[in-house]
Amino acid sequence: MIENLTDAELLSLSQTGDEKAFEVIMYRYNTQLYRYLYTRIRSEHDAKDLLQEVFISCWKNRHTINNITAYLKRSVHYAIIDWQIESKKVLARQATLLEKDEPTTYPVEDQLISVELREEVETEISKMNETMRKIFVSSRWESKSIPEIAQEYGLSEQTVKNNLSLALKRIRLRLAAFFLILVYMLVTFSLQFLNGTTFHF
Repeated sequence: MIENLTDAELLSLSQTGDEKAFEVIMYRYNTQLYRYLYTRIRSEHDAKDLLQEVFISCWKNRHTINNITAYLKRSVHYAIIDWQIESKKVLARQATLLEKDEPTTYPVEDQLISVELREEVETEISKMNETMRKIFVSSRWESKSIPEIAQEYGLSEQTVKNNLSLALKRIRLRLAAFFLILVYMLVTFSLQFLNGTTFHF
């Protein structure tokens, strides 16, 4: 029975267009991934939506996937990061609206915050040495596996892992500082709205 096949066998069938094989993969990982998502974002609705997006992405990119477990884990991790960034954007937009006497819409608000976040990441990437920068870009932006990156640049897999870990740590620290500034702005804006005073940065 198809349900008894290994992940590698199911992935191979999926890559030929076998939707039944892919359905088995989804069934096999659905509960595990949903629990992982929910424990980190605490939203049943959003967790289900993110999981659906991860599986859709997996199906679209199935021809380039070597390890289904690694791909799904990586995709869920990045989905959580993107969700957290989107949440910060919503909070920032709401705080901006509180400053105004009249309801106002800002069609570029999300774009501005997104640009700032991207600039923060790109700035940190530019400070990395060439090896670390290539490894991060290959992993994060091109979704390549550690073995693929190691082979492409002639490095050991452990070297790739170490550089990727350091790169992610540096970016997390930079984004953490950026989010602290956002939180400070949100609190200040809220006080301004409640007390009717003007604050200057």
